[in-house]
Amino acid sequence: MDAPPALRRRDRFTLLAMAVLAFTILVIVSGDVVQATESGAGCGESWPRCDGSLIPSIGDAKTAIEFTHRALTAVLGAGFAALVLWTWTRRSPGQRRLQRSVAWATGLFVVEVVIGALLVRYGWVEDDASFGRVVADAVHLVNTFLLVGALVLVVHNARGGAAIRVDPTRRPDRLLLGGFVILLLVGITGAVNSLADTLYFADGVDVESTPIASILVAIRGVHPVVAIGGGLLLAVLVRPAAEVNPAARRLSGAIQVAVLGQFAIGLLNIALLTPLETQVLHLVTAHGVWVLLVALAASVMGEPAGVPHRDVMAS
Repeated sequence: MDAPPALRRRDRFTLLAMAVLAFTILVIVSGDVVQATESGAGCGESWPRCDGSLIPSIGDAKTAIEFTHRALTAVLGAGFAALVLWTWTRRSPGQRRLQRSVAWATGLFVVEVVIGALLVRYGWVEDDASFGRVVADAVHLVNTFLLVGALVLVVHNARGGAAIRVDPTRRPDRLLLGGFVILLLVGITGAVNSLADTLYFADGVDVESTPIASILVAIRGVHPVVAIGGGLLLAVLVRPAAEVNPAARRLSGAIQVAVLGQFAIGLLNIALLTPLETQVLHLVTAHGVWVLLVALAASVMGEPAGVPHRDVMAS
């Protein structure tokens, strides 16, 4: 028998939300490629235009890389517009939670675009070694994690997932909140480490005579220590969540495997002197761990089975 219309609509929206989530990670990776290849000024100081044009003439590789990143961001913007239109043109009480999650995700996407514009406007790109760039890169990293997490919750709500209620009295909830803090710390130190590597290999930066660059290069060893310690602690913190339900058990196991994989990729990245390919793989895996952790939290912190919740896509 054919699925009911409401179920078909929900499935189509879920596929759209998953596509936007995957494309968001692609755009984040393309931004990492921009920094790793020192292509942040590939479009000059103009924004959102590239070299003063919507479609510039591609004169060199840096312009091509930066313009590709901006074009992908524009396509992603269309995806968010589709999410907003889909949810807000089907108003019903059962959709309010979904609408709120889409609104949060869209707001974080706008913040992401604004941060990218500020990086260009203030010249915090290529071989710039200023305190402003360090702060902007750290904020950029945190916002990307929040954006990806918000989209995971959009998918959760689109599938009819239970409303999330954080209960500090429950041990699994407290441990998972600690896991989020750990991953953010690891991510921030990773962003700082990535910037240090960029400045260290940049032709236009004399590390020894540039205070910020010299400090960043000097503390590059902090990230591997934080990542290893944080990863091991995260693998321990998610174990109690496995006892909540079967889905949580699968997600907890997946996080532990992903953490081990991330250790291997990180060591390979260091051994090969941080080539672009392993940097990209490292970043994708990091976001994969984050996605799994948000999904695990949604599974553990959702209302208990038997608590009725409405079909969020019902019209």
